[in-house]
Amino acid sequence: MLLVAAAATAQTAAAAHDEVFARGRWHAEATMTGALEAWNYNISHEELPGIAEGVTYGLRNGLLLTFHQRIHYISQRANDTWLLGLTFGVRGRIYERGRTTVFLDGALGISDAAIAAPPRGTRFNYLAIGGGGMLVRLHPRIHLLAGLHLMHISNGGIRGRSRNPDIEAIGPTLGLVFGFR
Repeated sequence: MLLVAAAATAQTAAAAHDEVFARGRWHAEATMTGALEAWNYNISHEELPGIAEGVTYGLRNGLLLTFHQRIHYISQRANDTWLLGLTFGVRGRIYERGRTTVFLDGALGISDAAIAAPPRGTRFNYLAIGGGGMLVRLHPRIHLLAGLHLMHISNGGIRGRSRNPDIEAIGPTLGLVFGFR
């Protein structure tokens, strides 16, 4: 009994280095996404299931810098395509209680598709992603991430107005965040 009591008193609360939004801390993320076109201004209706892998770095307590590689399959009702994107952004904590943290985030980046996405568009596109969600601590260095994000895919008119349809898709994100020691 004394050994068990001694072990229990030696345990401490989660240290700042275990917290996802701590300054100077690195974390890895792996997420799955599913998005449906929110409104349809092009000739096709898109569905975008995908995955993202990336890292986050704590700029200061409550604010992260994010870097992600994104892979999406774009179902376009015509010639489907794969999109590979790279994004960077920020994620900020807005509320924390117990094991749960609520956040808002946004990211910008570039992408390349196997064929034009959407139809009449281009293979090269810009990405803008924004949304929010929550993290739930499962273990001191493992968190469950759940969120809702809006994804904007557009070439910004680089090939003229007639070749600039965009995709506005919204959907859930689910994944895991792993802390480094």
